[in-house]
Amino acid sequence: GDALYMFSDGYVDQFGGPEDEKIFAQPFRNILQSICALEMQEQKRILDEKLEKWKGNQSQTDDVLVVGIRI
Repeated sequence: GDALYMFSDGYVDQFGGPEDEKIFAQPFRNILQSICALEMQEQKRILDEKLEKWKGNQSQTDDVLVVGIRI
């Protein structure tokens, strides 16, 4: 039931939030840990929602790639 994730730097480097800063790696890892038990489609939905909310009116900074594999 373990899950492995690979991701580009696009998610963590996205500017936004209340102080117009990057998401950064540790908060992103916390998101992954909080959703890892969910079905993959639900994880995708949550990651998309969180990124859109974080970006707000900002344009996307970089490519965003997150790959999750359940073993």
